[in-house]
Amino acid sequence: MQLDARAAKLPKPGEHIMVDGAQVSRWRPEGRPGNAPSVIKPVEGGAAGPKDPVLYQLGTLREFAKAHAAPSAFATASNTGMLGWVSAKLPFFAELEPRIKRGKRVLIGGAWDRADPLREKRFVDLAKGRIRFTSLTCSEAAASLWADVASHSALAEKGLALLRSETQAIEASLAATAQLAAASNSDAAT
Repeated sequence: MQLDARAAKLPKPGEHIMVDGAQVSRWRPEGRPGNAPSVIKPVEGGAAGPKDPVLYQLGTLREFAKAHAAPSAFATASNTGMLGWVSAKLPFFAELEPRIKRGKRVLIGGAWDRADPLREKRFVDLAKGRIRFTSLTCSEAAASLWADVASHSALAEKGLALLRSETQAIEASLAATAQLAAASNSDAAT
């Protein structure tokens, strides 16, 4: 009987319901307000809608990025092993004109690396047209030419470490297969 009374209070399709702020805050997931960086909605006259463009202050975005650190695209690609290393395309900064005209790019650095002290300067150079942006897999980047030996070495060493771990996994699998074959041969002989 109680269920019928509640069902009678439900709105019919097309009807609107009135809800006060306390009810809405109970329905809303915890921490929802304030999770995103504050925005400025440039709307002339009238209320701003959810599809209206918004502006962010650059300092606010930087603070939000530092407070909500997520793994970079590079970390995600390298954590997935060799498959990510050879298939995930990542952004790199490159020189405008290659020094060697054999189709090889001269890379400057990874655009995903927030720890790189030159990252902001490189984005300024990109905006001014002094450098360009290219999208490569890590394996393509490791096989490319670089303007800086230290940056190239750092990226290449991560790829070589992945290759070593894959090689060790294959060798361990071969050894386990040999043990299994030896055990099955000894069982068949007895």
